[in-house]
Amino acid sequence: MKTSTTSSNTSYSLRPATLDDAYVIWQIMDTCFQTLEHKEYFICDDLDYVKDILSGQGFGIVACDTDGKIVGNLLVKYPGLTDENLGHDVALPTEELSKVLHMDSATVLPEHRGHGLESKMIAYAETLIDTSKYCYSFATVAPENTASLKSLEKNGYQVMVVKEKYEGLVRCVMMKTLK
Repeated sequence: MKTSTTSSNTSYSLRPATLDDAYVIWQIMDTCFQTLEHKEYFICDDLDYVKDILSGQGFGIVACDTDGKIVGNLLVKYPGLTDENLGHDVALPTEELSKVLHMDSATVLPEHRGHGLESKMIAYAETLIDTSKYCYSFATVAPENTASLKSLEKNGYQVMVVKEKYEGLVRCVMMKTLK
């Protein structure tokens, strides 16, 4: 499935990511991380992490420009019953933890920002979620990262708690009920 989006005279298409996209996704993540003034806003995972998600521990979405070049991505992770499951942060009952997924990370190349791609990738990803299996979508975002915070809020996510995560970094833990 593929969807198109037009924003201020620039057209983008969104599609599910494949394992063949892993290296480009990781390159975009790394490029975005390297250009951040506030590196604490984003945790840049490695290529193996991206491959693991695209190999069944979740799925990905890519945004492509009119030439088909990938310019942004979103990784969605199935955390399972691990300690990483953000459902623990909001005291979800144990029997609900298997119904959690994470909007894990989103990056858009600097020259393509300002077109709402993060928000559009989140909305598109939600159309691909099997809501008979997954009822809760979580994300974390640095409170100062207003662009990502707004993208999540625009898609119906609410701040459930603000706390230290990821070796002392403060994050808003956000949640959306999918059903």
